[in-house]
Amino acid sequence: MAATPYLTEVWSATDFRNAELNSYAEPEIREDTRVGVQILASLSLLVHIFIWLLISRMGATALTQYSLFVLAVLSVHVLVSANFVNDVRALQGLGMVLLVVSALAIVFMAHRKGDLSIGMMAAIIMLFISVPLVPWALREATTVVILTVALLTASLISVPGRFNPEAFWLLQMLVLGSVVVVGVLVARNTAVRKQDIRTQFELDTARKEMRLLSLRDHLTGAWNRRYLDTHFPEMAAECRANGKTLHVAVLDLDDFKGINDKYGHQLADQVLAKLGSVFIRNLGSKGCLIRLGGDEFLILYCDDDLEDIIRGSVDELHYEPSIKEIAREHTISLSAGFASAGPDDEADPKRLYMVADKALYSMKRERKPVRSIIELDDTINRTGRWQL
Repeated sequence: MAATPYLTEVWSATDFRNAELNSYAEPEIREDTRVGVQILASLSLLVHIFIWLLISRMGATALTQYSLFVLAVLSVHVLVSANFVNDVRALQGLGMVLLVVSALAIVFMAHRKGDLSIGMMAAIIMLFISVPLVPWALREATTVVILTVALLTASLISVPGRFNPEAFWLLQMLVLGSVVVVGVLVARNTAVRKQDIRTQFELDTARKEMRLLSLRDHLTGAWNRRYLDTHFPEMAAECRANGKTLHVAVLDLDDFKGINDKYGHQLADQVLAKLGSVFIRNLGSKGCLIRLGGDEFLILYCDDDLEDIIRGSVDELHYEPSIKEIAREHTISLSAGFASAGPDDEADPKRLYMVADKALYSMKRERKPVRSIIELDDTINRTGRWQL
């Protein structure tokens, strides 16, 4: 029973039984396969050139030299083609074609000579031993081995009496031994390679999670200032590319210190946590909520319905138990200052924050009960206050 999971693991080079892991592993497996096929093709090219140089001095027939030349050209073709193929299966197919054609060429030359020499046997065994150079798993290795052995055997017995039976069976035994060694090596290499990829995936996932944690506020779930510094240019560029206006809103809970002092940190933290979760959900993919500190938040939003989002979020917060408990005795209101940068404007984060923050504190100083329009730095900006 223990062998079954192992065989399942080493049967396929690309199946990790996890869609996310499959997607993560695919580029690495593709590049490893590309390199393996190119190494196989390079070695094949060098071997055929060496053999051609060797036999040309020994008076080899023109047909033999031509066969070696064709194999060398095929090796070059596979070597070059591998650079332009981006599918793992297609790359594996290139390696299979090279191995099978090379084996058939050796048998063809043996037929022409009428003898299975030690050199030809050695060349065939070398082909099988080179199978693990390509990082395919048992499925692919089994396919290429069965195909090669079947074609070799069929070719060797196609002309009865052509070859010495002892040489034929010796070759079969050598091929069988090579197949066993190749199978063990391929299975082991696949298991090690997949475990390495799985470990790397887990480490990268943990690293990303740790990075996200370092960018999140643990209480509210909002992003922090570090996230604002690193992602503002990205969001501004996305708004500009989509022809959208980038809106910045600075939000602040009025007299939150008084709420904190009167009702305690635990209840006050519940208010902040719920505010964070509601706004994050309602902003969706169009915006992000950033906690600047204490009860002050900043919103980056890439659309024109931000005030509707805020109003809807405030309406939803009316029904939260922690807020309802405080609202019985203490008015809770949310003030906001807005600044915007159109798709043709340069979005300067410092300036947008400064203008929105100035608008916010103008609202807080004047204690205006409803939303109003103020003008700052030659830019029309909005302020607002909503009662929770």
